[in-house]
Amino acid sequence: MEKIVLKQLITHSNKNIYIPLLTGIFMAFYSGSGAISAQNAAMLWMPKFEENIPFMIWTIWIYIVFYPVYLIWALYGFRDEIEMNKTLYGFLILTIISCTIFILLPISYPRELFPLPLGDDSISVLIFKLMRAADKSSNCLPSLHVGLCYLFGYGFFKESKRKFLLAFCASTIISISTLTTKQHYIYDIIAGFILASLIYFFFQKCVEIKKA
Repeated sequence: MEKIVLKQLITHSNKNIYIPLLTGIFMAFYSGSGAISAQNAAMLWMPKFEENIPFMIWTIWIYIVFYPVYLIWALYGFRDEIEMNKTLYGFLILTIISCTIFILLPISYPRELFPLPLGDDSISVLIFKLMRAADKSSNCLPSLHVGLCYLFGYGFFKESKRKFLLAFCASTIISISTLTTKQHYIYDIIAGFILASLIYFFFQKCVEIKKA
């Protein structure tokens, strides 16, 4: 099968321009789909084992703080420009597919079942309140937290087994935090991982990056 040829857009010299641009595109798609999906989102059945996962407020630091730190580390950790371009093209595809699913099959998480403690003015609770105010409870399935983490981790597979293992461990920790912060169903995590894996293997088997 003839491969799809895509032009190399991002190099180490211009990524400081493209990465903020891609971040802006991501935020526009995510915010737009969230505004639409929140209007008629349905809730999913939650298995008993998931109900019993403790609501751990301190893990908001993993979900909100460690997550972007990890992604920035990954973005600036790539040395192979071809794999970097495949990953960032994949990032766009993952974002578009996920946000389309958010709109067509909107799913919401029942945050009201897990209220924040009254009278607690800790920084963790404050961050939680700000996050819940800014981020709708929809845009659940697939989890973009999970999908993006594993997709970026896959980008290291050929370049560095050490970085890949670190990225895989970090991605797994962040995935678990989506459950302990009561932001996602287990289904969202599975869907995010599968989508990231499919996109990675598609780009490896079917896409060729033409050097600039």
